Amino acid sequence: MSARLIHMRLAAAYAAVLAAALGVTGASVLWQQERIGLRRVDRELDTLATTLANNLRDELRESQDPTRAARAVLELVASANHGVAIIDRGGAVLATRWNGPAPPVSQMTGEPATETVTTTDGAWRVLHRQEAAFTLVVAASLSDVERERRESREAMAVGIPLVFLLAAGGGLYLSSMSVRPVARALESQRRFTADAAHELRTPVSVIRSAADVTLNRSHRDESEYREALRIIASQARGLARLVQNMLVLARADAGAYPVRPVDLYLDELVVECRHGLQALADERGVDVLQDRVAEIPYHGDEDLLRQLVLNVLQNAIQHARRGSDVHVDLRSDADRVTMRVTNAGSSIAAVDRDRIFDRFVQLDPARRHQGAGLGLPIARWIARLHRGDVFVEQSEQDQTTFCISLPATRPA
Repeated sequence: MSARLIHMRLAAAYAAVLAAALGVTGASVLWQQERIGLRRVDRELDTLATTLANNLRDELRESQDPTRAARAVLELVASANHGVAIIDRGGAVLATRWNGPAPPVSQMTGEPATETVTTTDGAWRVLHRQEAAFTLVVAASLSDVERERRESREAMAVGIPLVFLLAAGGGLYLSSMSVRPVARALESQRRFTADAAHELRTPVSVIRSAADVTLNRSHRDESEYREALRIIASQARGLARLVQNMLVLARADAGAYPVRPVDLYLDELVVECRHGLQALADERGVDVLQDRVAEIPYHGDEDLLRQLVLNVLQNAIQHARRGSDVHVDLRSDADRVTMRVTNAGSSIAAVDRDRIFDRFVQLDPARRHQGAGLGLPIARWIARLHRGDVFVEQSEQDQTTFCISLPATRPA
């Protein structure tokens, strides 16, 4: 799947989720606003009904005429923003006052309840309450609640699309930013696969060619068989190293490489690596020189650190001019341990000094048979795994210095 397709799918999924979230949020706000508005109106109606009941009881103590008492109460209590009706037990309306078309109060003589009644003048919220021999009906227009909802819908009709466009734009930008590492990883994977296939094809072709040529004739001398087997063995060893390095990098990319730190001495490890590469140095006609240094205790993965030093030293020996020297300078202070490896050979252009740590990169095509260009990438990975780094410190006038820099540690 391409990075562009991933980007489009992420953007579409984000837009769909965002639209659903904004829609649900808008509906929830309108629903909650209506509930809050109705509760506010219900509280007003309940307060008005309680006031009516108290005043009606007081009036009935002074007058035995229910109609006169009901009308007197309405004169005292009726609000300009509410409708009020007082109904006797028989369902007759004793007194009423409405600011607008009256709802069918004659039908509201059952159990106390609050309901919304629709009239030609709009919706009303109506409360009817039983008080002794009377039913009190109080009502309030819901025009204010409807107006608030209408204004909220208008605001959302403008705000939600605006928020959606802004958030969608931000989401597109963020998704493109998040896809960039994926795109780089996919590109790196494709390049790694292509380069690996190329590097694997060469030794496999040599092995097949050597075997086919040797087996093409029914009889060959022992020396010819030995030569063919030597070629096959040499290519098989190189192929094994290549596969091993590729597995190391694959596990490193997956974060699954086990790190086993132990107490060790870096100075002894460097000496071991020098001795291990002595045969290669003799073959290249190169002397590896190092000044004596004091003991440098360290806490790290011994196998990985050994591979780090071996890879950097081997690279310096292979690219050193025949008959020249490779100098190793190992130093330690309170904060860092540094190892500088200097050789005399072709200088590295400034634009290539970081590129040589990419996988399968070899600046000198003539030395492609000496390796696959994985030594320095593995060395940098090991150094960074130990919170350090490997880099080209300087390269000029046919002299190049690689520097391994590691944070100083104390034995556990």
